[in-house]
Amino acid sequence: MNISHLLLCTSLLAAPVCAAQGLTETETETPASSSRLPAPLAQKIASGDFDGLQTELRSTLLKAGEQTKSEQKLLQNKQYRHLLDIHELLRVTGPDKVKAVFSKSAQDAAFIKTFLQDPVWMELYLGAGLIPENSPEGLQILSDIWKADGKSPDFRNYQSLATGLASVFSTGPMAGRLKTNSANSNPVRRYRIFKKLHQENRLHPGFIKLRPWEMRFVVGSPWDDKSYEWSNEHVNLPWRRYTAACWAAPYTGHNFFGDTIQGPLFYVPWRDLNTTAENTQIIGGVCGGLSYFGTMAAQAHGIPAYPVGQPGHCAYAVRVKRGEWKGGFGGPDGGMHNHIFGSQAPTSYLLMENVFADNDKADQAYLWAAQARLDEASGNKDKAIQAWEEALRQTPLHPFFRTELQRLLMEKEGMQPVDWYVYAKDAL
Repeated sequence: MNISHLLLCTSLLAAPVCAAQGLTETETETPASSSRLPAPLAQKIASGDFDGLQTELRSTLLKAGEQTKSEQKLLQNKQYRHLLDIHELLRVTGPDKVKAVFSKSAQDAAFIKTFLQDPVWMELYLGAGLIPENSPEGLQILSDIWKADGKSPDFRNYQSLATGLASVFSTGPMAGRLKTNSANSNPVRRYRIFKKLHQENRLHPGFIKLRPWEMRFVVGSPWDDKSYEWSNEHVNLPWRRYTAACWAAPYTGHNFFGDTIQGPLFYVPWRDLNTTAENTQIIGGVCGGLSYFGTMAAQAHGIPAYPVGQPGHCAYAVRVKRGEWKGGFGGPDGGMHNHIFGSQAPTSYLLMENVFADNDKADQAYLWAAQARLDEASGNKDKAIQAWEEALRQTPLHPFFRTELQRLLMEKEGMQPVDWYVYAKDAL
């Protein structure tokens, strides 16, 4: 029996017909990029029974694993991957938290149904560059964006933008500075700004190809939303010259009234009239304000950028091409104000670019990570270790995955010195 046949026909699902006979009437239509869920699973989603969905998914996935000796083949199966994506989403979010979003309104329920039927979108979210440590908030942000624009015929083109916004507003160092419902920063408003700028051909041509982890460095400024629009209109340079955008504002430590930048009144005179970007361009600032200004100018044109902390100085970094970060005002080396792997080390951007250099390999790595967590949840640590090793074959320098493998190896009984030698050699 092949995997697709098993997933649809197993007694655990009690599906009335199997794949060879076609879909049942109760199976749900889904986007072209997805597989169709067996009726019992679709019914649990429709009713909001996410505890039951998680239990049944785990049983089904483990049953499929028992019927094949190759997890590699399992992960090549479209429907297995779809079910694994849902299982991983429930694991990182919690069935109760998914239900909380589902139960908020009929529109939120419709979003959850749509999202769980779309494995491509789920994989964008789960592999957005951070462990989804605040997945409930991320899901709610995605739901809010979907409610605002999900019915647009071109919404799929902007799923990466939506997912990047959900990621940066919910996790990582910028999340604490970006307030979802504040007057100045709102993910739905930022989504609309960037979609409009893209449709007007006012962004870098590579913007629409950015993955969510890259979008974090475009949409994650702590400055107000309207500064994006102002900067896009008023600070325009050749693509590779945004490392000099900081000099569009004057370098000064005092405003027109003599107030020092170290005091509370420096930006006060026009604070309530202008965007932060415009205020900085008029009044100026020192390295911190000008570096944020340069970062905003690049981001407002769809170019990844971030401020950089250095000893006694603030600079910024701009990336026009994947893997090529160039410094503005003394960057790119220094502490990343916006980072992925929990470190502001000057080499963090090199690690990030290495881990996510190949889209297909990164996607495969995150699938193997989901498989490893499923195997461990079922009590099979040996298979989990093998799955983590497969994940690391795709992205050898992924620090989160390396940590998970090391933890399991430490927990495994009977480790010999030669085992640790092999592990250390692989790690190095």
